[in-house]
Amino acid sequence: MDNRINVVLPPENRESIFQAVRNVKNGLPFLVKLSKAERDALLKIDDGRKPFVEKSIELATRNAELDPGLGLLADAPKDVDLYSFLFTLENDLNQLLESVRDTKQLAGAEAFKVARLVYDKAKMNVKLGIPGSQAIVDELGKLFKQKTQPMKAVEVK
Repeated sequence: MDNRINVVLPPENRESIFQAVRNVKNGLPFLVKLSKAERDALLKIDDGRKPFVEKSIELATRNAELDPGLGLLADAPKDVDLYSFLFTLENDLNQLLESVRDTKQLAGAEAFKVARLVYDKAKMNVKLGIPGSQAIVDELGKLFKQKTQPMKAVEVK
């Protein structure tokens, strides 16, 4: 059995990581949560359309007859700047999240493999007539056969 991950993360490191996540969330108090319908209804900007947006704002700034009014033009550069920052942040966080998910999956797979070996060994011990083995097989069997429930994300406060 390959044991690719063997890590003990001290409690103080865990707390500092959770604090860093809280700091990121606190640094972005304006973040919103959209429903799927709201998300689907919004116009989409991407790397291909960003130059269009930037050029439109630039041209409207220099040509008053292009200003859409209502103060929209004055706020647009702030939206583009925020979009650019959040785009970069999202990429960085996605890379981190991918590594977190992969490491979590590997750690879980390794632990589950050991648990399966223990369960198989307990079943072998039953066949060998080792006292108390059946109780272990019964207990582990109930847990092994349970359907797994998806884990809910824990909110970091």
